[in-house]
Amino acid sequence: MQIDERGFALTTGSAEAAAHLQRAVHSFNHWDADLMAHLDAALAADGDCVMAHALKGLAMAGGRNRRFRPMIEESLARARAGMADASPRERGYVTALGHMAADRLTDAAATYEAILLDHPTDILAHRLVQQELFWIGEAGWMRDVAERAAPAWSETMPDYSLFLSVRAFGNEEALNYADAERFGRGGVEIDPTDAWGAHAVAHVLIMRGRIDDGIRWLEGLSGNWAGKNQIVHHLWWHLALFLLERGDHDRVLALYDSDIRNPDSPLVQAVPDAYIDIQNAAAMLLRLELRGVDVGDRWRALDSVAEARIGDPASPFTNAHAAMILAANGRFDKANDLVASMRDAAATDPGPLGIALRAAAIPASAPAIAHRRDDHDAVLAALLPARRQLWHMGGSHAQRDIFVQLLVDSARRLGRADLLSILLPEITDVGFADVPGRTLYRDAAALLN
Repeated sequence: MQIDERGFALTTGSAEAAAHLQRAVHSFNHWDADLMAHLDAALAADGDCVMAHALKGLAMAGGRNRRFRPMIEESLARARAGMADASPRERGYVTALGHMAADRLTDAAATYEAILLDHPTDILAHRLVQQELFWIGEAGWMRDVAERAAPAWSETMPDYSLFLSVRAFGNEEALNYADAERFGRGGVEIDPTDAWGAHAVAHVLIMRGRIDDGIRWLEGLSGNWAGKNQIVHHLWWHLALFLLERGDHDRVLALYDSDIRNPDSPLVQAVPDAYIDIQNAAAMLLRLELRGVDVGDRWRALDSVAEARIGDPASPFTNAHAAMILAANGRFDKANDLVASMRDAAATDPGPLGIALRAAAIPASAPAIAHRRDDHDAVLAALLPARRQLWHMGGSHAQRDIFVQLLVDSARRLGRADLLSILLPEITDVGFADVPGRTLYRDAAALLN
């Protein structure tokens, strides 16, 4: 038995394994790119280390890709083999992995909550529960988990900056912007390399329409992101959102090629089908096109990763973006195959993934295809009844806005001022400030004057 730097018991007799496992936990919590290297080193030192197997399986489950399933199952089997001697906390993580392997995402979230009841300062559990709740759209639940634990924390504790960042993002998605900004800035003040704190504040600033503040915030912190994982691509994506509002399309395209979807990036080469990268790239290209920008042949480079999502329902939000990509490349047959595969998966899954597919991802994917065909009546027919359910497929308010932009664009093209009079106030209601002043919505708002 070893004790880690946070005071938690680790079931291993190897100090070397414990040291690598602690570094792996640090890497996961800080969004560093060397997580798997440290987990593999821990397991090389002790092949029976329960927590190392559990975290490796949970990290792969968080990749939301069915090609990881055999490795997840192997990690689960190895972790379960050592459960009898594990600590109650470690057994909780193995239980959560079992739920994740079976797509029982809310059961996994409840298991993390149980861990946090006993260990409210376990930042690993905070990170994991927020990750799972985010991808099923449970913003209030995210906020509540963090707020419940807040009295147990103090600024003298290890990982306090990370907790502030988790707390910031939960509050931001629950529309508590003032608290979210305060917590996020506090986390970054303690640790300027804190990518999640930078991310949470960027969300606040884009939602509140503080464009210049957002550019200064991200540009000022961008020198601190070396060694991070794909979160860094997403942070550059956030900078591009602000630049879009400035109309700086040339810089957005340059940023896309250098930092959002650069095929020469070591991160892209290592994991070319990372789900967040697919989302970033598709949503940014479509945002540019909706603003009349020619994106050249950039869609083509995304085609293979989009096609690979056919038959893989592990990330409904990603699949809706994959439909955009396939349609943009004129591969409507494959786009329709993707939607059909989501329908097949939804028909047999009564859990959170099935709900996300039925309520949101399928109703969002079909309009993305129809919009590419200039069938704007079909966009309205599919998205109008589903628009208030899109939260089920996860993603943030800022991310899901791309589907609202499609809906508003189609209504504008059809001259449907009646529908725009409903839609534009709804965008304000979900937390966006100055909707008539935003680049994509200005022309639509003009129809109401």
